Amino acid sequence: MSLANILLACLGGGSNAGPQAPYLSAQEASQLPLDAFVQRSLECAPSALQQSHDFVDIFQGHLQRGSSSAQVALLVGESLERMGSAGASKATVDWACQLLVLASQGKSGGGAEGYRPPQAAGGSYAQVAGSGNGAWETPKQQQQPQQRQQSGSDVYIKSLFFPSEESFGELVNFLDSAKTSLDICVFNITDNDLARAIGNAKKRGVNVRIITDDEQLKCQGNDVERLGEQYGIPFKTDNDPKKFMHSKFAIIDRRAVWSGSYNWTVGARRSNNESAIVTNDSRTAQAFSAEFERLWSQF
Repeated sequence: MSLANILLACLGGGSNAGPQAPYLSAQEASQLPLDAFVQRSLECAPSALQQSHDFVDIFQGHLQRGSSSAQVALLVGESLERMGSAGASKATVDWACQLLVLASQGKSGGGAEGYRPPQAAGGSYAQVAGSGNGAWETPKQQQQPQQRQQSGSDVYIKSLFFPSEESFGELVNFLDSAKTSLDICVFNITDNDLARAIGNAKKRGVNVRIITDDEQLKCQGNDVERLGEQYGIPFKTDNDPKKFMHSKFAIIDRRAVWSGSYNWTVGARRSNNESAIVTNDSRTAQAFSAEFERLWSQF
């Protein structure tokens, strides 16, 4: 299979046919140089997809060390030619597409590590949003009236739009600033950078809970079950195949809320037209906290 054909397959979804692929562990993959990593991970594509969080981290490490998108494209093309069309299953196509997309985004990758938004000393996002120091505001001459809910108050509402790595960075920082609690109610989570931020919150002692859709939980690449297994984060689903759990909001420290159309996926982050708001309005935070508790009790 040529690189041109694999790009067409990325659009068309590929075929499920293909020989049984050997297993490749993330530990073994992490020891491989780039050319061997690309070749072996394509040959063992089901392993790469099953351990996508670790394999993406390994690949991004190669990109950080200077591997170019052109080099990756060449390696992918050569590996696919060696495998031939008979060896390119749907899993191979899916993983090849992921490698090409990640490589095309360059070294920064737009992840949490590459984003350093302004910080207010010693404060959480809930505090920063109303601190009055301008750290989370747009420049004064560009500030929209709706950014401040009430003149002279400490209540702020910020509007965010996607696709935008800057807006994504705001979400990562929102999660990173949680001090005591992080309640997440979302349709699905497939963005590894967000999953990493959620896991880090749990590691630093934040009480994390997740509510998500039962059907989405079964989808390939969904991070919710992995977060439960790896970090002990409790989660619940709607358990109703006739309905969606379609809310998308998060509350930190019961004081600040993120909500909007934004799904916590790479597609929403980099491709979709999405919107969200973040606010530290106390009545809004209380309302969303009450809704989360209602759903948590119901499910």
